[in-house]
Amino acid sequence: MHSVDVLIPTYKPQREHLTVALSCLQKQTFTSFKAFIHDDHVPESEAMQIVQPFMHQIPLLYQESDRRLGIGGNWNACVRRTAAEYVAFLFQDDLWEPHYLENAVKILRSHPSVGFVSMEHDYVPEGGQELGPIYSGVQEFRQKHIRPGLHIGRECLRMWVDHELTPNFIGEPSFVVMRRTAMKEAGIFLEDMPQFLDSEYWLRLLQVSDWYNLLGTFGAFRVHPAAATARNEASGAGIFDRLRCFQILISNLGGDDKTLAKKARQKALDGMIKKFFDRRKEGKKVGGGSGMMKKILLRHPLLIGGAVLRHFFQKLS
Repeated sequence: MHSVDVLIPTYKPQREHLTVALSCLQKQTFTSFKAFIHDDHVPESEAMQIVQPFMHQIPLLYQESDRRLGIGGNWNACVRRTAAEYVAFLFQDDLWEPHYLENAVKILRSHPSVGFVSMEHDYVPEGGQELGPIYSGVQEFRQKHIRPGLHIGRECLRMWVDHELTPNFIGEPSFVVMRRTAMKEAGIFLEDMPQFLDSEYWLRLLQVSDWYNLLGTFGAFRVHPAAATARNEASGAGIFDRLRCFQILISNLGGDDKTLAKKARQKALDGMIKKFFDRRKEGKKVGGGSGMMKKILLRHPLLIGGAVLRHFFQKLS
């Protein structure tokens, strides 16, 4: 029985990127793994042709969806195939160092309370894409606020709430290795959340387990215009995802933790409203436009209405 399921959700993969990602699997020093590739539906996808040469070189299964699932749906399609003790995502355009799995499994085996371990990695801009404040901000935050080693889940959760659930210092799914029992307790990824679905999942894992921050050089995250994060930032999709994260989290908390989360939610919401109107003023896209604002206002009239009023009162003062 293999110890790690390596999940590779693909969507319109570039041949060069996916080939390099699969080559990283070939070079792993830890070999007790099985890879599963799930290609989201695209007519005339080239994913199978890219994968085919590797199917006789590493333990690998391949499946295509018969309809478009979206990011979260594709991730969940992969997760449903997991049976191994540990689960590792490897996205189609990311890279692992040969000792990646070996080091992650070593941490999980030696720390039974740890439900997931983050693997430190580099960010590599490509295609004229600048690193930008999203990624540089994560690096600066981790250096300033996050120590290496074991973090108690609830303590880490409170710290993140205190910083308004930003940035995603846990990391991208390609650089987080999880214990399957913790994932089973946390549930599946939210399929209708475009931007914060990984952060929202880390919040759930922190409620049921501890987290380990492993320093070193374990791989590289490609930053390029075709990446989902870049597309969402350009379109404004997910601008209110953080509010939904707060709503879900607050419903699961009690006592002082709930009070702290509610205060942080108000501060974060004020920032979201400002970003919404700033994007509109600058002529930038906001996913769903004014229709999205109306939808969220109807769902959370007091929260959104109060934040909008505060925004305009501040502009008038």
